[in-house]
Amino acid sequence: MEVTTNYISCACNYYPHAVDWGKNGLICYASSHSVIIYDPYAGRDTGPCIGKVLETLDKHSSPIKSVQWIKTVGVEPETEIVSGSLDGTIVLWTQNDHNSFEASCTIETKDQLILTQAYYINGSDNQSLLICGAFSHDNIFIWRRDNSGDIVDKQELNLNNKFPINIQFFYLPTSSSSNIPALIVTTDDNMIQLFAWNKCSDTSKINFVHVKELKGHQDWIQALDVIQINEKESFIASGSQDGMIRLWKCSLNESEELFDEMTTQFSVGNYHFNVSLESVFKGHGDWVYGLHWHPPLLDKNGEIYRPLKLLSCGLDKTLVIWKEGIARAWVEAVKLGNIGGNSAGYYGCRFNEDGSSVLAYGYQGSFHIWETGIIESGEEKWIPRSAPSGHFSEVNDLAWEAQGRYLMTVSLDQTTRIHVPWKILSGHDQIWHEISRPQIHGYDINVLAILSATKFASGADEKVVRIFEAPAHFVEALKTGDWRDFKKIKDRTSVPALGLTNKVVDNGEMSEECHNEDINPDIPPTEDEIIKYTLWPELEKLYGHGYEIFAMAATHDGKFLATSCKSNSQEHAAIIIWDMKTFSQVQKLICHRLTITQLEFSLNDEYLISVSRDRGWGLYHRSDGVTNYRLITKSSGANSLHSRIIWCCSWTHDSKYFATGSRDGKIGFWNADELKTDNNKGPTSSLEINNASVTALAFAKEFLQSNTYILAIGYDDGGIEIQKIIDSGSNFEFISCGKLEKPKGHHKTVKRLAFRPQEETETLQLASCSSDWAVKIYTLYSENLKNIVK
Repeated sequence: MEVTTNYISCACNYYPHAVDWGKNGLICYASSHSVIIYDPYAGRDTGPCIGKVLETLDKHSSPIKSVQWIKTVGVEPETEIVSGSLDGTIVLWTQNDHNSFEASCTIETKDQLILTQAYYINGSDNQSLLICGAFSHDNIFIWRRDNSGDIVDKQELNLNNKFPINIQFFYLPTSSSSNIPALIVTTDDNMIQLFAWNKCSDTSKINFVHVKELKGHQDWIQALDVIQINEKESFIASGSQDGMIRLWKCSLNESEELFDEMTTQFSVGNYHFNVSLESVFKGHGDWVYGLHWHPPLLDKNGEIYRPLKLLSCGLDKTLVIWKEGIARAWVEAVKLGNIGGNSAGYYGCRFNEDGSSVLAYGYQGSFHIWETGIIESGEEKWIPRSAPSGHFSEVNDLAWEAQGRYLMTVSLDQTTRIHVPWKILSGHDQIWHEISRPQIHGYDINVLAILSATKFASGADEKVVRIFEAPAHFVEALKTGDWRDFKKIKDRTSVPALGLTNKVVDNGEMSEECHNEDINPDIPPTEDEIIKYTLWPELEKLYGHGYEIFAMAATHDGKFLATSCKSNSQEHAAIIIWDMKTFSQVQKLICHRLTITQLEFSLNDEYLISVSRDRGWGLYHRSDGVTNYRLITKSSGANSLHSRIIWCCSWTHDSKYFATGSRDGKIGFWNADELKTDNNKGPTSSLEINNASVTALAFAKEFLQSNTYILAIGYDDGGIEIQKIIDSGSNFEFISCGKLEKPKGHHKTVKRLAFRPQEETETLQLASCSSDWAVKIYTLYSENLKNIVK
């Protein structure tokens, strides 16, 4: 089966070392248990850069704490990544011949990992490598990988009851070919500890020794970076929770003399070094969390040089680019940020490969990128540009708009998001992007239902169902099909400081805050624009449930909405049917004893199916000309198939069959018309998946061949399988078309699947969401599915 991944959307983990921007132009970041590779320049051949996630790397079994490109000498692009997760696993990822990355080395430890770093021992030898891991105790471990790719040595450094905060490898400046690796460790006593590899005895054995302690900061040191100015001097930048940045000069002392009282000295072998405080500067009003020196560049003669520019960020929501001014004083050259909202500020920052762009990321996994541009006056200006975005917690539900023009998702991160195909590159290759966040809530959102192209309902960990209606600028963009029109902000919605209801902002108030002249219509909205301008006003609240809303479905004409809530009794497990014209209850259907896990109407809206934690399902029918649904049958001992929780259900596009899937790995196929006449009728057919839990089902929206259905199955382990089902009239024939497993699938539970409604029949597009925070859109090629045989 030929499948391509069109879109991957997921936020980064909220740790200080979860993102890195390499000299190869790619951004790598941690998202849940995965390493994400993002190309910020995707789409530049046909206009402004939009950016696209290229692949996900899955090997870890717990959230990833740190990700780093392993830096090469000079301007050579990186080809390896090191990542470390909370379960103590360190993975090295190496670029293969197909320009994708695969795990080349794994180090398993039993301790909780805080941070990991890796550094090549010899300049041009990209095989011999030092790997350092800092753990949640007073020990640090260093491993060495040899040229064959094997771990051949290990050293433990004892910090004497001091807790490590940050680590950084660098080379001591020796003005010779003798590279002396050194390690900086910041500890919870606000000190900087320097370790260096003493090679006096066995040069092949790791032998880091403590050489110096630097004091000066008044709080924990969260940020470190080192730049080698020349052969004899390096700058060490340290940023602290005291809001200060200190610049230390480490230089080779060939005369073995101290120059002044502020200079301290240490020795490694036959080399002597001076360390002095070069400068102290304050530009942040809160904790400093990120530092990054400008990467090396090539001059006109092909010589490598390093601009003396330092990027810093902090929890005060600002980025600062520092440069050396007159009389060696460091000054603020550029100040960016102030993102607004309830964000906790920036957790890290990075220059791109040539310093023309800067990146920062925040607590809620949000990215912010600025790039330099020349305005009409000839002055340089830093301009916000599009960046990766996505949910930063489990994604529980998704739904396509009736014509497939956009995909809507909801998550336990308390947001609802809309994703659209922003740019068509060639053929079926599309660049999707988040363009709206209709709901930013105070409760975890569990489920949604699209009522029409401009109206939807959502249910969260509250007893209220909320209805939202699109603002005018979204309606206009939907009509034209040009999502660039969406950025011509003409109205705005906001959430009051002490409320949960989205309300339209008064025009006068809006005019003071909106600056449309700064909005670039050629790129998708930035994180700042999405937060400020893309909320939808709330139309109505529906009250009737006693507990948190858990399942929801709307008729395809949008006239009725079915909802249910969490329950441990028959009373609260009732389904409420709402009239969407009057927003009133019209029915209450009782069938189950425990929480209903999913509801779905047939495509002709004649039937409604419900599945539950009580291991049963219920089928409801609406006669022609009658608005009320009635329970016509439910699973019982006579027609029972499932022995565990039924998680999911789905209707075929012709409303003839529905499927149910459960934790026991069984999928049942039921004929609705037969069940209407024979309540004890068993399943028409069934499929059992060994050693699997079925958590999501979705039928394709049309026949690819006569009497042939395409079913997507989502599993608890994150895999997605495509089954071709041939209905011969007397039995079902099942043909597996293939399974999407890690890394192409998900690495945690698949929560929902849905095929995109579309007119063309050459391809099928399948959307999936998962507990791993990711939303993915796949393209399946129809001809491949037709030709698959046993």
